[in-house]
Amino acid sequence: MHKFYLFLIISVSFSISAQELDETYLASLPEDIRKDLTERASEGKDLEEKVYRSIDNPSDIKKKGPNSTDFIDDIYGSAFFSSIQTSFMPINSPNLDDTYVLDFGDVLSIQQIGQNDSMDTFPIYRDGSINIPDIGKLFLAGLSLEEASSMIKAKFKQAYVGVEAFISLKNIRDVSILVSGDAFNPGIYTLNGSSNMLHALHSAGGIGQFGSYRSIKLIRDEKIIDTIDIYDILNNGNFGSKVRLRSGDIIFVDPRANVVSLEGAFKRPIKYELLKGQNLSDAVNYANGITIDQDSSNMYLYRLLDGGVKEIKIVNISQLRNIEANDEDRVFIRRHSFRSVVISGAVTRPGNYKMTEGENIFDLIEKSGGYTANAFPEAAVFTNEETKNISAAASEKLYLNFIDNLLEIMQKGSSAETDISSLVMLAEGIRDSEPNGRLIVDLFNDSSPLLIKNGDSLFIPEQTNNIYIYGEVENQGAILLKDGADLDFYLTDRSSLKDTADKSSIYILYPNGRTTNYSRKRNLFANHPRNITIVPGSVIYVPRKIDNTLSNRITAQAYATILGNIGVTLASLSALNDK
Repeated sequence: MHKFYLFLIISVSFSISAQELDETYLASLPEDIRKDLTERASEGKDLEEKVYRSIDNPSDIKKKGPNSTDFIDDIYGSAFFSSIQTSFMPINSPNLDDTYVLDFGDVLSIQQIGQNDSMDTFPIYRDGSINIPDIGKLFLAGLSLEEASSMIKAKFKQAYVGVEAFISLKNIRDVSILVSGDAFNPGIYTLNGSSNMLHALHSAGGIGQFGSYRSIKLIRDEKIIDTIDIYDILNNGNFGSKVRLRSGDIIFVDPRANVVSLEGAFKRPIKYELLKGQNLSDAVNYANGITIDQDSSNMYLYRLLDGGVKEIKIVNISQLRNIEANDEDRVFIRRHSFRSVVISGAVTRPGNYKMTEGENIFDLIEKSGGYTANAFPEAAVFTNEETKNISAAASEKLYLNFIDNLLEIMQKGSSAETDISSLVMLAEGIRDSEPNGRLIVDLFNDSSPLLIKNGDSLFIPEQTNNIYIYGEVENQGAILLKDGADLDFYLTDRSSLKDTADKSSIYILYPNGRTTNYSRKRNLFANHPRNITIVPGSVIYVPRKIDNTLSNRITAQAYATILGNIGVTLASLSALNDK
């Protein structure tokens, strides 16, 4: 059941709270209406007691800037460091390859198998050695794990007969490194000895607002020993760095060089960082090329020159291979605008279609092969997402009007004397109706055709000989159409009115979606109604008598909303029955 969230400001101030509502009155209401009513009353009370203050509470204001957590980089590569998975960081685990270089702080585990089985741990001391009983000091710092294992095994074979040693790394040392330059949070970080440059950058929050993703250096003993390019990792899966960090290492993030913006018909339209000497075609490659819907006649380069922006026409995408990138370059390729639409029902080829910009509803019908022999285009149901959103907002506002009216009845203390059943029924009908977004279309007039938008849907029902009667009548449902019969015929001979029927307000929904209202102050049967044509597929709706607590406009809107959804539902059921 559709729920409405009451976000609108109450236009009428109520002085009663939820606790002050008439419990007997509330108990007579459906559960959902009762809940919305109490919430609405509480909302009104809250508004009355509101104490206004500055929205900018100092405690709520966050600092902005390149080092703030609110900073969002929009350049390609920025998402690489957005992960917060703890598994991205190395853990203190001995699962390392044999190239791991030992140093102070590492702990080895040595297992002896032979005369006396044992397993002992040996930390590497500050001088780079371990001390093994009966063997003595072994200097291991600077050796790889493989080299250290070979040395230890050899010493055991010399010292013992029939004893074999197995060496593993039990704990990994910590290293202290400096992340500097244009990192997001530059500073000193403590990592474990298996960490590499990416681990350090991740700890520092990645790259800062002005930092380069293309030039990140590892400096050791005042020498650059390694450089990584995040783009090479992202585009080629190439992370060639095998260097593990050591205490005293510096990770330096260079400033960005040239930032180029690709917009429009690119598979990955975003900003890209290009190194000096790279051409604009390199940015296109990083973007995975251009899309299939590109408009090759509308390609432009916008470049900052002589204090202004120069527009340069690009005739062929291959031209970009010969244009070296400048900072703040912008390349734009227009995309042909396609619309995804659906046509179903009584057409030759129903289904999903791609429509080009400027095509209309008649082009869609033509693409689908036209109508079938039994098509009923007069009753076409055309729905539009924009119209659906507008309808949803209008229905929500209308529902709130009914809730406010119920509160007003209670405020006046007239709930005991007023018959609210009709009012509640209407409120429930509005709340439960799903906005359908239907637009009335005339498929017999092509003088001003309706242009297609993305997400549009057209349903062509099949012809019918029925009309439908709903509301306060004895026999609801479908009735066979009788040629020449008027409204009086269907409301007397075919379906008697109930005593609760509102005879002064009868609604007729025609197959094309238009609604007309027959209204007469005197009894419906005192005089024959004005000439109202009843055509196949029409819906006659007889509302219930309602206490005169709402204006005719609001009541008419409510019935139009409910009636419109009945029409679309009947068309949908017809399609299901045909299948």
